[in-house]
Amino acid sequence: MDRAIAERLVDDFVSAYNTGNPDLLDRCMAADYRHPNPAVPDRTAFKAVVGRWCHAVADLELTVRDLIVEGDKIVVRMTFSGRHVGEMLGIAPTGRTFSVGLIDIFLVENGLLAQHWDEMDLLGLYRQLGALPEAAVSPTKR
Repeated sequence: MDRAIAERLVDDFVSAYNTGNPDLLDRCMAADYRHPNPAVPDRTAFKAVVGRWCHAVADLELTVRDLIVEGDKIVVRMTFSGRHVGEMLGIAPTGRTFSVGLIDIFLVENGLLAQHWDEMDLLGLYRQLGALPEAAVSPTKR
């Protein structure tokens, strides 16, 4: 795959978050897009998730740190940051700022993102939001 195509696809993907406009995903995601998470099996569900993140996080910013293109796959290492202002992941708004790493792997078919796997530093996110039980945050004293 041409690197310029990969960069355009990732730019559209990131812009959907950074502008708060999930409809931008229509420019980069295949109509039959699929994700292994049963909560986000298709493009419509994924767009709804992006909308919820954008609602829950003020000053949301995805920043691309690395972009690797290999065959029909794109691997992107990013930083996800913002201020927690709405419920997300079952956590009530805290007003806290956070910055965590994430890695996304995309399969490209016919010039569009067709499948997607992602990993986010949820432990880091929970820590920064103060959403971990005290025992998980503090070492045990003996």
